Amino acid sequence: MLTTNYSYENCLDNSLKSAWTIEDCFQGRDFDFSKRFLPDRIAGVEDISCLNAAEKHKLNQIRGNSYCHIFAFVEEFIIPMVLDHARADIYGDETRLRFLLRFAEDETKHQAMLARASKQFEAGFGVTCEGISGREDVAEVVLGKSPLAALLLTSMIEWFTQQHYVEHVQDAGDLDPLFRDILKFHWIDEAQHAKADSLLIKEVAGSVSAAERESAVDELLELGGAIDGLLAQQVDMDITALQNVTGRHFSAVEREDISSHQRRAYRWTFIVSGLEHPKFIEVVGQLTDTGKGKIAGAARALSN
Repeated sequence: MLTTNYSYENCLDNSLKSAWTIEDCFQGRDFDFSKRFLPDRIAGVEDISCLNAAEKHKLNQIRGNSYCHIFAFVEEFIIPMVLDHARADIYGDETRLRFLLRFAEDETKHQAMLARASKQFEAGFGVTCEGISGREDVAEVVLGKSPLAALLLTSMIEWFTQQHYVEHVQDAGDLDPLFRDILKFHWIDEAQHAKADSLLIKEVAGSVSAAERESAVDELLELGGAIDGLLAQQVDMDITALQNVTGRHFSAVEREDISSHQRRAYRWTFIVSGLEHPKFIEVVGQLTDTGKGKIAGAARALSN
């Protein structure tokens, strides 16, 4: 069974100490479009041979906007999920309740922050960049899975959020300062949320059978497959946005070149980096006998 060194009291204390507002992040600033928004480990544009330097720069910024949109999209289900867990013990542990309510509030703050980022991006970029739609429908699908599967997806997302910032953004001084701060402030909250995910997973896993824990990993991988399909749609939208902002029409061969690189980058960013995160692997390994092998196989398949 899952063991952790975390507590709701510790999560709450750290959350209160690190509390921030959207204005703390933006500080009246706009994006600097002379700079990249994302490191190439996330954007994956530098190896696209059919694009020149200026076009890669534009695609990097389009990917930054899509990064914000997709995070707001995939995190839609987390708010009702966390509130459901809070209500399950409304008269129980008050510290647990306080933190889970802050958790849900943080997620609504993230939604507002990311929406503001997208609005400012469109105003400065000059071209509308479409994003995948249907977030409420996707949230309904996630919440229709077992509670453990939904928590595993949340855990995966919130561990890779931290990895993106700490390993790839934090020290990248050449990135746009506002965009870098958006990822920083997102990371501050997720550092506590990921711990709480493990505490919630421990609670739920303790009440289900070993077979149900194994099944939850299968459900997680099904959700990963659905997310992969959504990412493919976003790649197509990004290419259209790049055509619109550059005035260039890409041939079928050029479009495939861009798409193949971007599919790989999107998969690493939103799926593989989570499946391969040591903390997430540890969680799955403690819960199941076969889960580690399954997620490793999925990560390999998506990395090809």
